[in-house]
Amino acid sequence: MNRPERELLIGLNLIRELTPRRMTVLLGHFASVQEIWEASKRTLCSIPGFTADLAATITAKRDDTGLDSELKRARSLAIEIVTLLDAEYPPLLRQIENPPAVLYVRGNHHIDTTRTLAIVGTRRASRYGTMTATKFSRELAKVGMIIVSGLAIGIDTAAHRAALAAGRTVAVLGSGLSRIYPTINEHLSNEISEKGGSIVSEYPLDAAPARWTFPQRNRIIAGLSRGVLVIEAPHRSGALITARLALEQGREVFAVPGNITSSASAGPNALIKDGATPVASANDVLSEFPDLADLGKTTTSHPTVGGLSQQQRLVYELIGLEPLHIDDIIIRGNLSPTEAAHILLMLQMEGLIEQVEGRRYMRRP
Repeated sequence: MNRPERELLIGLNLIRELTPRRMTVLLGHFASVQEIWEASKRTLCSIPGFTADLAATITAKRDDTGLDSELKRARSLAIEIVTLLDAEYPPLLRQIENPPAVLYVRGNHHIDTTRTLAIVGTRRASRYGTMTATKFSRELAKVGMIIVSGLAIGIDTAAHRAALAAGRTVAVLGSGLSRIYPTINEHLSNEISEKGGSIVSEYPLDAAPARWTFPQRNRIIAGLSRGVLVIEAPHRSGALITARLALEQGREVFAVPGNITSSASAGPNALIKDGATPVASANDVLSEFPDLADLGKTTTSHPTVGGLSQQQRLVYELIGLEPLHIDDIIIRGNLSPTEAAHILLMLQMEGLIEQVEGRRYMRRP
């Protein structure tokens, strides 16, 4: 008895040699997935770009037993498999060049791509970068945006955690869902799937991460999102690959300006120079999507700021997301050491600022 076409597509996706590009070629060449599954080596060889060795590999690896095992494991792990043939396949992702034929999803398998925004950046995030990613992600998630990122350490992790605390987030992996990478974020991945978010991969369950899988998955991060926000990224980075893919897909690209002396700011600054939209607040992002006006306006001010005295507000305004030493605060605020210490303590107690190493202070996002 013939299998459902969607199952056969999952079976073809188990063949590592069938890259997204090759899968697109096959789906365009044959009238059905069934025909691909049954195609002879000779027929496959007649397709431009398909060598005899590749055709032999495909015919040898079409395996009903392996497919049955994959489907059974997915069910046991509560993982939904969504294919290009399914109505619930994310609409925005369907529009990209070489969309993934199959998506494994743990958690919420319905991803509303009318409200998605990717936040990406370097794994070697500075404190400023982490705080900025937290600020944007939290404020955007709070008003209903769904934050998409790659579960990497650094900016990705900060974005996921902040979004998880305020709303929904989607993590796109460069490995199979039974091999969460990086392993340090396995607990975070569980939190995401348990609290209404989604863990997504195009790779079979046991697929190991590899150098090539991460650039490839970046097209999914961009493809699932209406726009991509880059926060701290060196010139050569996965975040800039994601931004480039977003541009190719016709999506919005945003960048947070950074210190010109910092290598981590080289990427965002270059993007802005090339035409990306510079942003300093969540409202700057939302303003680029008029149809999302009903999400409301966010605020960058803490709700207790309005109750500060003039002197307290002066100190608060002096302190930004870059650490500032207490001596500089005393000089710029024309304060005595006692006055400064008292005001700084009060601002910390209100949750407006925090002390970091070396008697320096910075604003909380």
